[in-house]
Amino acid sequence: MKTLLKYVIVFLSIFILLAFARSAHWVYGLFKRVNFDEIAIVLSSGTAAGSDPWLFWSFMNDVVFLALGIAVGLTFVCYVFRNRKYVMPCIYVLCIGLLGYELCVSNVQFGSFINFQKSNFYESEYVDAKDVNISWSKKRNVLFIALESMERAYSNPSVDWGDGLLLTPEIGMLEQSHASFLNYHSVAGLTHTIAAITGFTTGLPLFHTRFRKIEKMLGVSDGLGTIMSNNGYQTWSMFPASGSFSLKSNFMKCMGFNNVIDGPQIYAELENPPTERPFGGIDDGTFFDWAKPKIVDIIKSEKPYFIFMETINTHLEGYFTDYCRNLGFPQETMADITRCDDRIIGDFVRWFRTVDPDAVVILVNDHNQTAGDLMKTLQHIPNRPLANVFINTHIFDGANMNRPVSALDFFPTVLEAAGAVIDGCRLGLGVSLATRCQDVKTLRERYDDIELGQKLEQKNDLYFYLNTGTRR
Repeated sequence: MKTLLKYVIVFLSIFILLAFARSAHWVYGLFKRVNFDEIAIVLSSGTAAGSDPWLFWSFMNDVVFLALGIAVGLTFVCYVFRNRKYVMPCIYVLCIGLLGYELCVSNVQFGSFINFQKSNFYESEYVDAKDVNISWSKKRNVLFIALESMERAYSNPSVDWGDGLLLTPEIGMLEQSHASFLNYHSVAGLTHTIAAITGFTTGLPLFHTRFRKIEKMLGVSDGLGTIMSNNGYQTWSMFPASGSFSLKSNFMKCMGFNNVIDGPQIYAELENPPTERPFGGIDDGTFFDWAKPKIVDIIKSEKPYFIFMETINTHLEGYFTDYCRNLGFPQETMADITRCDDRIIGDFVRWFRTVDPDAVVILVNDHNQTAGDLMKTLQHIPNRPLANVFINTHIFDGANMNRPVSALDFFPTVLEAAGAVIDGCRLGLGVSLATRCQDVKTLRERYDDIELGQKLEQKNDLYFYLNTGTRR
């Protein structure tokens, strides 16, 4: 009995070491980094919440089953050579060495998980929307589209994508023709979709330690939709993915969006729904086609509106769709997916500007690409700013478009693009990027990205309060 218990313990310890090592390898293969905040949010959302089932089975096959098989084999070796005392220690050293190697090469980012240092950073930097005067010179209609993993490098002619063609010529042309910030990057707490959206709508980052409270976020303050709604806007949030993933639907309602429509709801309305269902919803082409008559009705209401939309086709390794095949794009590589999505987005923006020529149009990338065959090129580019463009607004005339900015700064900037004037130029942790606010430095102008990330990740009572509505 003691012998059996001994080798059960040996098996479990070897399995745990190998499982951690394989997990780091698996996650790095998908995301090109191991960010515990992002991973925990994706896994805690679960496959039922819209996460692709292949993620689950890929993890089971490449991590759990493989680690189990190897652990069984190594445990058997330990038993067979139990009289040779050096065998078991050597196997443990091998497993620990493998784990150490995988952690070293996997660009591990622990985020808020192991940061126990407390600070008053948020108390010093955060500006509550309820404590600042926001006036309106004119209320302009706004269409905001959060682009999934669209980097500026995709439209850079100096980057070789293998066939001499740009990946996003449409978005690149918009950036050249309109206002666009050349030094927009992600920082800690803003490196994945729901975190970036949190930054856009609250001026705050998002860490997994507070993710489960996201539906209560800013219950004590005002988000972007609430500010717009309180000033007479109709507020809409539409997106092609499932709203249950990352608790997005409830979060957007909490942020003051009075009308929230997700992919499954749209799918149920379609007479001829597509077979492809990215993240449990619909593809971008189908999504924008569905949205057109809805937007026409919104415009006809003659009430100012703010529409927040998203894309999904270029998420992770991307989604091949019949919609893109019908547009003439082969669906074989991530480059094909990206070029098609660029066309879809460009066509939609052109259409929208014909139905509401006076509206402000904002396209902002959420975060860097982290997976798929495009990473073979992207991983060799040291500086990877994110795509963004502001159309039909003059608040940036004469502004420094090279200033370092983040998603946090788009919270007040979107409001000012809509016609608001924010006293002091600051809101949340962001700074309005309008020309009149050029002397007020953004957090990225005041801190380098590593130092800023460390400060954002530190434990903080105000951040806890803003996320939960309770003090500790």
